[in-house]
Amino acid sequence: MSDEQQPASEGALAEHNRRAVARQRLEPRPATERFKEQMLTLMNEFERDRRAEIIAAGGDPDEDRDPFEYTRLIADRWAETEKDPERRAVLVDELAQDLALDEIRAIRLMAEAAAAVTPRLIYEDVDEGMSVTQVADDLGVSEGYVYRILRQRPAADQ
Repeated sequence: MSDEQQPASEGALAEHNRRAVARQRLEPRPATERFKEQMLTLMNEFERDRRAEIIAAGGDPDEDRDPFEYTRLIADRWAETEKDPERRAVLVDELAQDLALDEIRAIRLMAEAAAAVTPRLIYEDVDEGMSVTQVADDLGVSEGYVYRILRQRPAADQ
């Protein structure tokens, strides 16, 4: 590039870049979003390399894994997209590609089991002194829900 083509200052460079972005109709992404993407990429690369090293050494890379890790990831992403229909639609598309029918069946049945066991866990935690507020926060439900479960508690469980 000749001296005539080089921008004269940082301000001119910034203006040049702004115009180039505008011509291409690209939306500039915030730095935090770019940073997050770069960090996720690095973490995925690290995880892939770590798994390869463990397998090469004859180990089981899933030995120390939380069995609910993927379930929590889905739940967290579902909660994050609650108020953003576009992001929720993207998540649904991703899950439809990632999950098979037998996995959906297992998740659905696990959700039914979780719903059935929830009242017992509420009773136990409250009986052990946990506040209704803490129980509600841990479950991700309203305090009213916890109070309703406590009101419906069978006399034999009290």
